[in-house]
Amino acid sequence: MVFFVSWWLIPGCGGDDDGAPPHEFPPGGYERLSETGFLDAGADLIPFEVASVLWSDGATKERWLRVPEGAQIDTGDMDHWSLPVGAQLWKSFTRDGVLVETRLIERIAETGDRDDDFWVGAFVWRDDGGDADFAPDGAMDAGGTDHDVPDARACWDCHRGQPGAVLGLGALQLSGGDGEDLARLVDAGLLSAPPDGPFAPPGEGLVRDALAYLHANCSHCHNPIGSARIDTDMDLQLSVADATPEDTMTYRSAVGVELQYWMDDAYDLRVAPGDPATSGLLHRMSVRDTDVGMPPIASERVDDDGVALVTAWIEGLE
Repeated sequence: MVFFVSWWLIPGCGGDDDGAPPHEFPPGGYERLSETGFLDAGADLIPFEVASVLWSDGATKERWLRVPEGAQIDTGDMDHWSLPVGAQLWKSFTRDGVLVETRLIERIAETGDRDDDFWVGAFVWRDDGGDADFAPDGAMDAGGTDHDVPDARACWDCHRGQPGAVLGLGALQLSGGDGEDLARLVDAGLLSAPPDGPFAPPGEGLVRDALAYLHANCSHCHNPIGSARIDTDMDLQLSVADATPEDTMTYRSAVGVELQYWMDDAYDLRVAPGDPATSGLLHRMSVRDTDVGMPPIASERVDDDGVALVTAWIEGLE
């Protein structure tokens, strides 16, 4: 089973000098999912989908947003949205046909201190499906499946990589299909700086899809403030301003760039153009159950489709 590492134990991820968490977690909050208002679904509960999905060992996911009446999401930085106080994001996971957990991230304050400004955690569904219970320590093999629910503190392993602490809810990820989800938020007046239209990763076909995959699956840690920054300066985060694939930080910090932190005699480059077999990034995507495997938490199964996509992209690089 996956071992979820508490975020303050990861190098560079904060915490006091003695390795203790910054404070008792969570700061108040909920015991049951029904207390969050999720089960009282109304017109203010907005479902949305992302253009490129984070691999979760085959689990299917559903997402919802709620913004308080009269409030707006701060989209002044189109790459990094910031929720208003009172806004909530839920994500439900279904594995092997079983609804196993629903996660919540809620903006509860605006102090400038991430740990005081957000409530994050996962609720494990009861067998009767009537409610779900907050699981601060996570849960192994939830609902009789192979799905492991993360320790609440482990949420920050990924979410610390965004200034607004939210993943998926952004201009690029809401521009899938015809950009209907992005347009819905614009039409509802929920964005402080409405964009002119939907966005797409640069490039076409395979190149575009590979960049989007790495953005969705890796960039929350591999970016300038992500948890992987202390060990590597690789940045796999896309921007709406990227005009060509070569403009992206993915190309600039990974393609043809020497390995920095993880070393292996069989690999010299993060991405070796035209040569997947000697690309360290691809190798680490392709393994689990070792210190080498990526992602290092929350996955026990290799994403074969993702590996095939990135392999084909590397093969096409000159």
